[in-house]
Amino acid sequence: MIISPGPASVVLGEAIAKELGLEPQLLSHRIFPDGETYIRFPESVKGEIVVLVQTTAPNPDRKLMQLLFMARTAKDLGAERIIAVIPYLAYARQDKRFLEGESLSFDIILGLLESAGVNDTVLIDVHNENALNMLRKKHEIRLHNLTAIFYLAEYMKANSYEGAYSLSPDLGRSELVEKVSEFMGGGFAFFMKVRDKYTGKTTMKVKNLDLEGKDVVIFDDIISSGGTMARAIQGLKDQGAGKVAAVCTHALPVPGANEKIKNAGADKIVATDSVESIYETVSVAKLVADFLKTI
Repeated sequence: MIISPGPASVVLGEAIAKELGLEPQLLSHRIFPDGETYIRFPESVKGEIVVLVQTTAPNPDRKLMQLLFMARTAKDLGAERIIAVIPYLAYARQDKRFLEGESLSFDIILGLLESAGVNDTVLIDVHNENALNMLRKKHEIRLHNLTAIFYLAEYMKANSYEGAYSLSPDLGRSELVEKVSEFMGGGFAFFMKVRDKYTGKTTMKVKNLDLEGKDVVIFDDIISSGGTMARAIQGLKDQGAGKVAAVCTHALPVPGANEKIKNAGADKIVATDSVESIYETVSVAKLVADFLKTI
């Protein structure tokens, strides 16, 4: 097995290789003055299982194109099997047509990866598991969706949140967060979130909970605008919660999101290294490495 980190995930790729006791094969890469990308495998991959590690944020279009170049080149050079580890997969949230005429972006991206020669994709906390199951029926590429939530929960327990209440900011993630609450040793609840399909604006119904003086960890898959997380934090603080931590797998904060979450009263913000993060970071290297040992 050869671990080849892409330009977007060199540090994570090296960490995954280290977990596996391997030396990574670093790619030659540069950006030309006109913005085009150059990719080269410096050593042979013929007959090898090649694991490409490449996240797709920020600048998703460039990073997806780099990944496609990596995959097709490995295929052309005779790789036996190509596994694409994509810690954060851009466009996965567009898994259906919310409005007539929209692109099915997730479906299109999988088709491109498949045509580039990828046999397996290893993803982390993709937004909609039901959509993945539908896409598995449509594509030959094998889709593996891992979750980092238990690694995040372990980190929170070790950092003064043992016994904290676990909260999901929406219904879609509630089943997983309920399982985590058993590990955390506190209670569990979820809020209801509704997204306007035309504007993208979300509204949240905050439940009244018995949280006076209790610490709470909010587990979400993505922090982007910060609005959902900020509303959840404010709702908890208004009910007398103690420390409140905002925890996510993928930190994609737009300008102003960090301030919005902190101003709402977050005592701690934690994310994984699926993308480079300004927050406290939990690595997914062991999660990915342990899975790669099984396939």
